[in-house]
Amino acid sequence: MKPKSDAAVKSANRALDILEYVADAAEPPTFSRLLADLHVPRSSLFHLLNNLLARGYLEQDGSGGRYRLGQRVALLAARLKGPTLAAAVLPHLRSLSDLLNETSGFNVWVGDSVEAVATAMGRQALAFTMKVGERAPLYAVSSGKIVLSRLSNDELGAYLDRVELQRITAHTLQSKNTLRKQVSAVRQDGFAYSREEFTPGITGISTAVIKDGDVLGTVNLAVPTARFTESQNVAFRRELRSAAAALGHALHADMIATYKREREMPVTAQAGMPASPFQTVSLSEHLR
Repeated sequence: MKPKSDAAVKSANRALDILEYVADAAEPPTFSRLLADLHVPRSSLFHLLNNLLARGYLEQDGSGGRYRLGQRVALLAARLKGPTLAAAVLPHLRSLSDLLNETSGFNVWVGDSVEAVATAMGRQALAFTMKVGERAPLYAVSSGKIVLSRLSNDELGAYLDRVELQRITAHTLQSKNTLRKQVSAVRQDGFAYSREEFTPGITGISTAVIKDGDVLGTVNLAVPTARFTESQNVAFRRELRSAAAALGHALHADMIATYKREREMPVTAQAGMPASPFQTVSLSEHLR
């Protein structure tokens, strides 16, 4: 491989010098301060700063033109802690789907919705496809009901007061009293169901992923109703419980927080909402 020129190496060193200077500065520096302290030619500094701004390694405030580290630096630092959330979850979902031959997913809580972080499909000719990044209302999906079951009675009451139960399918719950009863049952049972309430022909079952007493998320199955027999339900519960335990060992709260940060989700409670029960710094949630 052809060695890089001294100029190219010098340019890389200067870019790193800028980042280190900004990181160590007591307050965000101005262009003039960088120019004086780093002894980089004005034109070179101008282009280097523009490149770092364009790539997200630096940010500049709109008033004084001061420089601070950008989000790209934070994302790189977060990756030192290990694999991404989706990468950590997928092997477990694939094992679950291979074992049961049904679609599985891991999900996180976002406001009054849940979002699919990762999914895996079974090999059946008739199978449901979960879309990564898709959101669904808490009241309509099994993982959403798991989220609701983690709320205190006051928090659940506040949710029921503000939510409108929109009819998504012919089976979507329209009674808040019925939803409250289902949530109570989930608290006792540890499993939640969505019986064609979000997708016609699909029954969902979900349970919580817990670590050190804190809920990091939910793992669920989305199964064509025709295959959701009582005997299969027993197997689904057994394997979901096992997968949830394995995920609880594999994941940690920082993964959830990093995922939400990268997706630009709030990691703290939204205005007017209680802090997430999945928040240990983690908020987790999810789907059918």
